[in-house]
Amino acid sequence: MLSTAALAPPDTHVLAECGNRADVGLLRPLLVHPAAGVRAGAVAGLRALDCVDAKQLRPPLDDPAAGVIRETATALLPLVKELPANWLLERTGSERPRHVRVGAFRLLDARGGIVALRVAVGLFEDPDMKLRTWAAQSVQRWHPSPDAQRGDAEVGELLDRSRHLFSDHVLRRRKWEAGADS
Repeated sequence: MLSTAALAPPDTHVLAECGNRADVGLLRPLLVHPAAGVRAGAVAGLRALDCVDAKQLRPPLDDPAAGVIRETATALLPLVKELPANWLLERTGSERPRHVRVGAFRLLDARGGIVALRVAVGLFEDPDMKLRTWAAQSVQRWHPSPDAQRGDAEVGELLDRSRHLFSDHVLRRRKWEAGADS
């Protein structure tokens, strides 16, 4: 006969708060637990223990539960450059659930550069109005990263597609900053 402890989901938050890095082995198997709250707690626990592995947390970005994706995106923010941009871009397609698109957009936006601009402009056609609004706000605050290639024609094209978000002066200024002002 099962005890009540066997029926209750493990308290991953307590483990993370009281545990140490040696306990990571207890959390990782919980990333595939049947209960969404346990999966989300396992991700939060790994983050609290500072034991996040970008490769290992890629599958939870496709989780059916929004809370798991929210925790996973938060955990992956410091490691966003370790995630393949094209893999994340695939998750912003309108055929994906909204919470998957939001998680992927959040990570790509944090990545910055032309990738952030590309995904934000691509989301102008998203069926979700709130996500379209976030994408527009991302474009409005976008600036080329210091290591960006100046004069990239794609940047000019993306900014032109975003013309409705800017005054003529601001659009010219953004294009000038990116070296796409020709």
